[in-house]
Amino acid sequence: MWQLSDRARDILGASHTMDVKAVVQSPYFGTRTVSVLDGEVNVDSGSQVRRSATLVTDPALWPVSPRDLLTPFGSTCALWRGIVIPELPEPEWIPLGVFFLDKSKRGRAADSRTAVSIDLVDPSAHIAEDKFDAPMQTAEGATYIGGIKQLIWGTLGQDYPVIDYTGSTRVAPVMEIEKERWGDGIEKLADAIGAEVFFDQIGQVIVRPVPTLADAPVWYARTGSGGNVLTTDEQWTRDDVWNRWVINGERSDGSESVHVVIEDTDPNSPTWVGGPFGKRTRFYSSPVITSPGQGTAVGSAFLSKTKGLACTVDFSLVVNPALTAGDVIELDDTELGRANHIIDKLTIPLTASGSLTCSTRSDVVLPAES
Repeated sequence: MWQLSDRARDILGASHTMDVKAVVQSPYFGTRTVSVLDGEVNVDSGSQVRRSATLVTDPALWPVSPRDLLTPFGSTCALWRGIVIPELPEPEWIPLGVFFLDKSKRGRAADSRTAVSIDLVDPSAHIAEDKFDAPMQTAEGATYIGGIKQLIWGTLGQDYPVIDYTGSTRVAPVMEIEKERWGDGIEKLADAIGAEVFFDQIGQVIVRPVPTLADAPVWYARTGSGGNVLTTDEQWTRDDVWNRWVINGERSDGSESVHVVIEDTDPNSPTWVGGPFGKRTRFYSSPVITSPGQGTAVGSAFLSKTKGLACTVDFSLVVNPALTAGDVIELDDTELGRANHIIDKLTIPLTASGSLTCSTRSDVVLPAES
């Protein structure tokens, strides 16, 4: 979660005023603040492009030339949502992302023009598009973090900020990447150290350990009278629930291969492999997994993502623009009690109307329907 001032935290708990800001930068046209008529920001921890957005702006800004401000040929857009603090001259601006323009569109009748709608994607989309012409190998002796940085810098330049929170200094084996810079390179290297890679609210790259339900909550949600939760949808599902991971390190250099099995062995867990849930097995192979300890770390990270998916809660709440996917929140439900939830997806509106919607997972046992 983006760091909020104490005053902003207090204001979010009551009726308050908001503001929003969009700044577009074009390689040909320059920088300009544009009006925001509507739109939303979506954050999805399960998607390669973690941040995407839709921005609706002034019809007069429709581009008529490939080099105009709102054409998707190199222009970027930074978005903020502001919390108005009455005693201060400026809102407290919460960054929502730095995006590339991906698509600009409008409808047009004979006698009128509609607003311009722009689809935005974070820079991971451009890295994924930057495929290799021929298979390449990672540098010998490079760490996993170093390999991730080099693949990112190969597209965005050596000065692009990459922040590592893993502290990993492990040296990665030489890995051949056929063509996919992101999927076969960056993600494989991150998986091998139990990490995730994404672009954050201010557009820098973050490499961090995969969040778990054991992490401390950063925000609190409460149902019932006086709570900030507006609606909830709950379900039980076996979709995408895996309580057993088989991790293989497939080596092509003659080294001994790695084979590790990681299971949910907690008898108190609803997805315990020895319980009535049964076993659901998922396989994962990677050439950069070179030791049993590393295979265990990878499998444990995957297991933390998938064993709690059987119990999902989707809810809408009073907007807190500082929240993001991967945050752990504590949900105090009048029926279910208290439990930690990890936010997998959320949508933040760019207007005063609407609410923040999010999809979460937890190992809380939901009550049966009556």
